[in-house]
Amino acid sequence: MKVLRKTRLNNLSHLMRRLFVASAVFSVTPFLLAQELVQQTVQITTADQFKLSAQFSAGSPTAGGVLLLHDCQHSTIDYQSLYAALVEQGVFVLALDLRGYGGSQNEVFSEQKIRQQSDDIVSYQGQLAGLMLHWQKDVFTAFKFLQRAMANNQAISIVTNGCSSNQAIYLAEKMALKSVVMMAPELSYGDKEQFKHLTDMPIYLISTKHQTEAMLNARELFDWSGDSQSVLQIFKGNASSYQLLKQQPYLHEHIAIWLKDTLNE
Repeated sequence: MKVLRKTRLNNLSHLMRRLFVASAVFSVTPFLLAQELVQQTVQITTADQFKLSAQFSAGSPTAGGVLLLHDCQHSTIDYQSLYAALVEQGVFVLALDLRGYGGSQNEVFSEQKIRQQSDDIVSYQGQLAGLMLHWQKDVFTAFKFLQRAMANNQAISIVTNGCSSNQAIYLAEKMALKSVVMMAPELSYGDKEQFKHLTDMPIYLISTKHQTEAMLNARELFDWSGDSQSVLQIFKGNASSYQLLKQQPYLHEHIAIWLKDTLNE
């Protein structure tokens, strides 16, 4: 009976330690171990000492990783179904709140404050563009965080939505990406020209027919891609990426399986 009681106490103690770890918020360090970061809210410190917030889930020891970026109307929490589908595939997942959104806000950087304080759309767009100038370095820092957390030298892919689509192109210029997902891609002429200079890789492009600019962007990138695993999906309607995922919930699993397949190649 004493042995049984001791075993139960040890199990309870182990469970409490796990719950404590799961509720902690981590800052990025070179010594992070992936197994300590199972489904965590993590903090990633940038070069200018800004604290980025992200959701992290550790995959199987030999799995690849996925960096997930939201659009300009939502934050990471709104993409939890896609995050969960990726986690289910057993890959490492880092879902980043871009600077100014979700948990990555402060008094200086906040899309919500910009929206509240702007007198007109032109003012809002100008200030938002200024905020977005930080994203390229922030996304690179998040990518390096994911690499260290994985600690297995496996490949990493990226999922983007709407206004974050160009971040995949900027990141691919610096780091080798295994594959890219772009939903309702918002890209400038310069962004598309930069894409055409990248090494071919699988790209999954999704848009709706009446989001005309995003649809044309998706078609152009798909036509340019020379990889046989590249996919283009055009849906009826004018839904944004977030709305489309809500309307077509099976897309979560399709995207997650496609990403895992490309990571395993």
